[in-house]
Order: sequence, then structure tokens, then C-alpha cells
Amino acid sequence: MLRVRAASLDSIFEGDPAPAFPHTGRPVRAGLASFLERTARERPRDLSFEIELNVDSRTTDLAAEEIARQDFRTYFMEEAADAQLDVRVNQREGWGFLRRGGPLALVALAIAGAFYLYGPGLRSGPGASFATAVVYLFFITIVWVVLWDPIEKLTFDSFLLRARVRALRRLGDATVRFQYGAPIDRSPP
Repeated sequence: MLRVRAASLDSIFEGDPAPAFPHTGRPVRAGLASFLERTARERPRDLSFEIELNVDSRTTDLAAEEIARQDFRTYFMEEAADAQLDVRVNQREGWGFLRRGGPLALVALAIAGAFYLYGPGLRSGPGASFATAVVYLFFITIVWVVLWDPIEKLTFDSFLLRARVRALRRLGDATVRFQYGAPIDRSPP
């Protein structure tokens, strides 16, 4: 269970009550949303997630509390949908870069391979071996530069984006309870 203290129920949300695209409800305060997301990513994904919001004073009725609970859940589900779009865009860009850069990388790799295999036979004077090595390294660098971004997008970035989507969905599915005027238990979970 994650416990968070707030001065009032409204202090959980941004000051402007009008929803901002892509949200349809009140947005959760940026600092709180970031903290909750990082906490959800830190904890194992197979555990159910419970959030207890300790509010210092009870100034709302049950209907306002239910609206706040729904806005809280909706915010994180909409953030998850937006993050899922990031996953799809990232994959599309990665495959697109690979499709466009792959042929260039193959040509550069073939040239580098030829210099590696036949480079010693190309020696015709002093420094020829050095020049062969420089040309070889130049083409290997082209291969590395052309392939790095697609590989990064399809492996590392994709993994981190999917972890964010899972965390946001867990927050959207979390049980949200309100506690009024109660002290927060500081013991570790």
C-alpha cells in the first residue's frame, strides 16, 4: 500500500479544472503523478496496487470523493493510452530507420569486410597498412552509426516505454482510498 498525504482533496489535482488534451478529467498534479509512476515501476508488477490518499481535512462529500477517485483513475488510464502510442511510434520509427539504413549498412559492412580480408594484400608502400585500417574503421563506423538508432529504439527504448505503460495501467487499476485526518504510518511497506 502506498500512502500519500494531501492538504485537501482538490490539492491532488492541478489548479485548472478544465481538462487538457488528451485528458477528459482533471489532471493529477505533475509531481504526484511522477512520484506514483516511479513507485509503480519500482514495485513488482504482479502485485495489486493500493493507494491511500491521506487528506488533512474532510471538506468534501461522498459524491465529490467518487468524482475525484474516477478522475484519478481516468488520468492514469489516459496517460497509459498515450504512452502506448509512444510505443507504437517508437517501433514504427525503429523499423523505418532500419529499412532505410539497412542497405547502406550492408554496403558499408561489405566494403569493410573486403578491406579486412584483402587489406594486407593491398600494401604497396609504407603506411599502406595504416590507410587500409583507417578505411576499414571508417566503414565500420558508418555501420555502427546507421544501425545504432534502430537497434536502440527496437530494444532498449521499447523496453522502457512498455514498462511505463504497465506502471500507468497499474495506477489506473489501483484501489484508491481516502483517509481523512489520520496520521500516515511511516513504516516501510
